[in-house]
Amino acid sequence: MQRRHNSLIATLGTKPQVVTTAADLLLADGYALSEVVVLHTGSDAGPMAPALARLRAEFAAYPAYRSLSLSLQPVPHLDKPIPDIQSPAEAEAAFRAIYRAVLSAKRAERTAHLSIVGGRKVFAVYGMAAAQLLFDDDDCLWYVLAGGKFLAEERLHPEAGDEAKLVRVPVLRWGTISPVLTDLSEIDDPFAAAERQQEMQVRAALDEARSFVLGVMLTGAEQKAVELLVREGLGNAEIAERLTLSPRTVEHQIGEACAKASIHWDMPAVSRTQLVALLNLYYNLK
Repeated sequence: MQRRHNSLIATLGTKPQVVTTAADLLLADGYALSEVVVLHTGSDAGPMAPALARLRAEFAAYPAYRSLSLSLQPVPHLDKPIPDIQSPAEAEAAFRAIYRAVLSAKRAERTAHLSIVGGRKVFAVYGMAAAQLLFDDDDCLWYVLAGGKFLAEERLHPEAGDEAKLVRVPVLRWGTISPVLTDLSEIDDPFAAAERQQEMQVRAALDEARSFVLGVMLTGAEQKAVELLVREGLGNAEIAERLTLSPRTVEHQIGEACAKASIHWDMPAVSRTQLVALLNLYYNLK
């Protein structure tokens, strides 16, 4: 199904079932998994020990996993694994761990499959954020649904008739250009990456607005009316007075600008309020 190798990156609580179920269902769907990366809190000496030991044993013995590499990665903070996520600093550490695991897959030119069902809810929240920052069209964010006897018996591998499904979670990406084609691929910290993405979005919005105002879209008269609308929030009568025009003329000019904006931004329609929002950044920085 996929030309590139695929990486499953899964968060883990105390139930190793969530990892093996995701791996089994992806393999059954034809994805060419080559590695499974498991992110977890705690260590081999704590409450996570049984789950980690069971995963190691299963990936060593289960026939379908013979070609898969398993990497169990504790979430680090201050150079040691965190026992749980109970503070803002530990939550940020979880975000960095997820982001870097996905980034590592992207740098290796692997398709990323991120499963966010295991562990604390903060894993799911930051998993979605990492996906928004780093995903391409082929990458997938998954939630594992399991129930009935399969869940109750804590079996690792679903069989025919078991309640076990993969649900793909939609990802609204921050940008249209692949992160690996931009300098985001060189940023290891997700907070710095988010800031860089915001800068890129502001620049793109500014460029779009500038091309609309200064390009061939607006006439000179329309530019003057639109600038007073956006900069000062004036009504038609006030703009007409400032430009020594009739209110009807100003109404027509603003209407034409809105119609042209809908074409420029590929929107069904652009209202007066939306026109102000689209151009506010440009006129504030002009």
